[in-house]
Amino acid sequence: MSRAVLARQEPPPLVEDEPVEPRPARLRRRLTFALVLIVFAAVALLVGRLVRADGGDRIVVPQAAPVASAHPFAAKTLKPVGTSGSFTYVGGFGPILGSGGPIHRFKVAVEKPATGVTDFANAVNRTLGDRRSWIASHRFRFQRVPDSAHAEFIIYLASAATSEKMCRTGGLETDGFTSCRVPRKVIINSDRWAGAIHGYGAPLATYRAYAINHEVGHQLGHGHEQCPGKGRRAPVMMQQTYGLKGCAANSWPYP
Repeated sequence: MSRAVLARQEPPPLVEDEPVEPRPARLRRRLTFALVLIVFAAVALLVGRLVRADGGDRIVVPQAAPVASAHPFAAKTLKPVGTSGSFTYVGGFGPILGSGGPIHRFKVAVEKPATGVTDFANAVNRTLGDRRSWIASHRFRFQRVPDSAHAEFIIYLASAATSEKMCRTGGLETDGFTSCRVPRKVIINSDRWAGAIHGYGAPLATYRAYAINHEVGHQLGHGHEQCPGKGRRAPVMMQQTYGLKGCAANSWPYP
């Protein structure tokens, strides 16, 4: 562009009906706008702190009393078993559990493809080795053995479909819902292991210990018992999976 052209350019005229705003008024307007932004940011921060810590998009609303979930174990880990119908056996010998009586040796098997095999084996050991479990009578001891060793029975963690088939071989119909015991087999339904039952009213660990002790109790020759009265502790040989009938949840034969 030539210098001559530049010389002819002039600033655009001001529009008559848009007067220049006085400087004090502009400052007040900017301060007001900044104050609004600060208030908005504070409100946003407060709302952000109320958002669920687990990343959910719901806001926690204070309530007079907590509302119980329809399923106390709604938040679950992934199911620990597959549905192949074949099993992985836990290797090695476990400790001898108990201080008196004959040793009842058992194996632990989890349906393939399996995750948490060691966790299940450890849960079985902790339950049967607890001082409130069957060993409290000093008439039984237990020991986990590998697949290559002789055992009196096997504790299986099986999918709902596989457990139903296995239970049926012993004449028991579970509809894929409950665990069972058939000759030489204690079969724990993985759905119950992962989620217990609706309305059980106790932690998942309580139900898991109950399931092991109940089915092993059958292996030891114990039959079913009934709720002794509303509000009382449920016997471990009560069919707690079908409801507590007014009793309190209980995992142990010798609580």
